Parts: sequence; structure tokens; C-alpha cells
Amino acid sequence: MGITMFLALIAAWHVLAAEILDTDMNAQEKKATGVYKLTDKEKAALQQWIDTKYQKKAEGEDSAPVTGKHPTLSENLMGSKYLRLSDNTLWSVRPEDVPIARGWITPVEIIITQSTDPFFTYKLTNKLTGSSVLVRKVDKLPAGPSAPTNTPSVPAPKQ
Repeated sequence: MGITMFLALIAAWHVLAAEILDTDMNAQEKKATGVYKLTDKEKAALQQWIDTKYQKKAEGEDSAPVTGKHPTLSENLMGSKYLRLSDNTLWSVRPEDVPIARGWITPVEIIITQSTDPFFTYKLTNKLTGSSVLVRKVDKLPAGPSAPTNTPSVPAPKQ
């Protein structure tokens, strides 16, 4: 009886954890993250990892830094091509670093340092994972469907 009850509790926990991901994510988010491919057991393991590492923001809660020493990642935008920090700065991610930024989950403390790259003059480092991306500061997101290129625009020659 004891083992049966234990197994029933584990099965119920897997279903509950999977249900949390299913209710908190819309269909587009599930497809974008690949969660729709996971089994209930895998969803439960992912949910447990998220619950252990991160704290869910309440509706309308602003993204104040966790420690006050460094800003935190507030938004991962346009497929991780842009990052917004809790100090409201907006950063364009170097194209080859976009896959790294895709793995960053809010809120996480970010360390900002100078880089030696002439086009992406800053480096953002995820304090939790230690991974870094090169970025440049921008004022706003691009208006159209495509992001700006990674090099400054050059005026067309006059004819």
C-alpha cells in the first residue's frame, strides 16, 4: 500500500507540473521553446528546475534588480536579437551570440563591461551561467519585421 501511494503521488506530481507549463504558456510560446514536444515527465523535470532557479514575477511587477548591484534581464525580445534590462536599457545582440542569449531566462543578474569589438562595444554576462554576449546599445526596437544589420549603415554613393 505504501509503495502504491508513493507511485501515485509521483504520477500526480508529474501531471500537475506538466499542467503548470501547459497553462502558463500559450501555443506560440510552447512551439517557440519546444515544450510541446516534451513528455509529462520531462515537463515536470523542467518545471522543477525553473522553480528551483527562478522566481515567477507577479502580474504588473516591475523588474527591479535582484541585488541592486547589477541590472537584471527584463525582456528577451525578437528571438533574442534584443535584450532589455531592468534599468530600461535596450541592447542589440551580435548575430552570432543570439543562440547564447536565447538560453537566458528572466530575471537574471547581468554584468555589463566594455568589449574590444568595434561594432558591439559592450559585453553582457549572465551572472548565473557565466555566459556572455557582445552587444551595442540602441534606443528602440526596429520598426519593421527585420532587425538592423550588425554593421553601421553606409550612405549610398551619389550619382
